[in-house]
Amino acid sequence: MSDARLQQIAQLAQGEPLADRSAHLRRLADSTFDILVIGGGATGAGVALDAVTRGFSVGLIEKADFASGTSSRSSKMIHGGFRYMQTGDVALVRESLRERTLLQSNAPHLVSLLPFLIPLFLKGGLINPKVSRALGAALWSYQFAGSWRIGRRHRRLKASEVLAHMPVLDPDKVGEGYLFHDLRTDDARLTLAIAATAAAHGAAVANHAECVGISDVTAGLRRVSVKTAEGEFTVATRMVINATGIWAGELLGHARLSAAQGLVAAKGTHLVFPRHVFGNDVAVSLPTTDRRTMSVVDAGAFSYVGSTDTTADCAIDEPGITQRDIDYVLAGINRNVTRPLSEDDITGGWSGFRPLLADQSKARTADLSRKHRITHDADGFVSVTGGKLTTYRAMAEEAVDVAAKALGGGRACRTRKLRLHGASSDFKFSAPIGRLTRYGVQGAKVAALAARDEALARPITKNAESLVAEAVWGLHAEMAGSLEDVLMRRTRVGLFDGRAVLKDLDVLGGQIMDWTDWSPDRRQREIDATRRVLRRELGPLAASSAVTPPIEVKDT
Repeated sequence: MSDARLQQIAQLAQGEPLADRSAHLRRLADSTFDILVIGGGATGAGVALDAVTRGFSVGLIEKADFASGTSSRSSKMIHGGFRYMQTGDVALVRESLRERTLLQSNAPHLVSLLPFLIPLFLKGGLINPKVSRALGAALWSYQFAGSWRIGRRHRRLKASEVLAHMPVLDPDKVGEGYLFHDLRTDDARLTLAIAATAAAHGAAVANHAECVGISDVTAGLRRVSVKTAEGEFTVATRMVINATGIWAGELLGHARLSAAQGLVAAKGTHLVFPRHVFGNDVAVSLPTTDRRTMSVVDAGAFSYVGSTDTTADCAIDEPGITQRDIDYVLAGINRNVTRPLSEDDITGGWSGFRPLLADQSKARTADLSRKHRITHDADGFVSVTGGKLTTYRAMAEEAVDVAAKALGGGRACRTRKLRLHGASSDFKFSAPIGRLTRYGVQGAKVAALAARDEALARPITKNAESLVAEAVWGLHAEMAGSLEDVLMRRTRVGLFDGRAVLKDLDVLGGQIMDWTDWSPDRRQREIDATRRVLRRELGPLAASSAVTPPIEVKDT
């Protein structure tokens, strides 16, 4: 790529909060901070944003990429937790619904309505009236708890209406259903927006910057040793906030501290299919054989199904789909539909670990609470653990409250009414931007980049909505440091169409890296590293790169 064309892209990205990683690294190495956040998931980014907007000097480091852990591997919903209402955890539901409402206001470009259908199936040719009444009562309670603020009320549907929303359900088994609404999001891009907002307010943030040691407090400061590809340096800080999720215990070990409460790594797997195999235009809840439910969630040309909920069966640094995961999801689908699906129908998927608070009284990970905990582990060290994506802001607020009390000073929390990067109250999305609305006001810049060259305006894969321009924008404006970063998190192509990406990686990877100044050796290393990641993530699905024909679907 010519220097002139790269300079044009750099000019377009100029002023973006995450565009200059080197400047962020210099600030981290040269400054003394009030708070250093370790962990670049949604919670860690949320802590950084909360703290910097209270007036604290803040740094954030993430050992891999932003959202590379749990925060890119969720069910991609901002939900009030209806199932927690059914289990009696009303406090968690109220908190989740409050946070859902705030996020709908603060990040309208990153969340959208998700209609959710719960079919009721016949037993012996009849609907169980007790089940129907109980579900209806629970939905009314959910509405009174705050769900009404979303602007939609739940509805009871006839069998014909249920089947219209998902035609492949067995008509001989469907009795009726209920439809309610939650929100959907792109979890990785939400996390990125939180980090970018923190940076825009003055936080120094860096991905691919690993904590390798934490000193004891000396003269009021802890010194955190950081390792990057560029070298090693030390960050001086008055307070460390541990927001590393499932790795919280490991970080406590770096500081020679012990965890106040254990965490359980609950593995969740989602599999992706072409949407036409279900025909669903809403998310649909399906019962499984083990007293759980799975969701079939429409997502453009795709529908994803999950989640499993099991104990960890692989290293937490290397999550991947297993044959057990595939068999479980397919069995859950096929017991409810008229056309059985097989592995050949799967286009992609992902696995991740939820950091849940341990509870010896619960036998299944599915029964563990999604509550969170803030602990002041030692002088200059606070940990935030547990929780879920929807409540990241509340968790961050509580963590900074604890840190602020120890540090003294700081303003009141401001994040309840703080718009995230890309949001604007008066911005109207123009037609050329189309599906780039998830970038908010930055969508105009991405659209302008795509308009510069026909190669940039092409989709990364035939079935995916993401453009080559989005991957290039990620590399130049959003601190993406690798081909993996853009395929797995700046876009969702590696998750939703992973088998196609793996099959054509050399070609599509080259089309993206043509817009960098990377050497031939660097380009080959990126291809090799991304191929290893995809093979690990896809597990048995990587053995065969069966890819469905191009899918045509109307915008939703």
